[in-house]
Amino acid sequence: MAKGFTLLEILVALLILSVTALMTLPVWQRSNEQMILVKEQHKLQLFLRKIQSRAENSSDIWFIVANRDLAQQQWCLTAQIKHTQICDCLNPNTCPNEVSAQYYYPYFADKTMLISKKYFPQELSRFNGMRDTLSTICFVLQAGSSRSVFSLFNVGSVKLKDYQSQSACVSG
Repeated sequence: MAKGFTLLEILVALLILSVTALMTLPVWQRSNEQMILVKEQHKLQLFLRKIQSRAENSSDIWFIVANRDLAQQQWCLTAQIKHTQICDCLNPNTCPNEVSAQYYYPYFADKTMLISKKYFPQELSRFNGMRDTLSTICFVLQAGSSRSVFSLFNVGSVKLKDYQSQSACVSG
């Protein structure tokens, strides 16, 4: 008797494997989006805390300015000391040398997007180092269908909320 598998047995095994893969792929994609969102949230929150700390230590007012280019799927944030010229993080070369600016560029730029009511040249928020306060604002960070809300409160706190709170951030 010959040893081995028949063509029918191999095709049935391949069918079972492909059906299993098709069923697990959407679950894996959702978890991948969530992982990307969590990593980007952490990096963005560290950036905001760093700017808040710099503002507190210097007693300066720092502007936070968001910008995005939907055509090229890009977004970024600028944090700069108060100045009449607002720096654009998508074109940092246009920022005057006398302006102290820090830029945030997402790690997953092609997989995440920032959604807000205000974009360059309007300021999203401001950190007031003298009073240790912020302008109250919120914005949405999105990765695929996963979303979270960043809320900046006037008492100087930066918090993450679940997506159900998002309507006040993007409508109006």
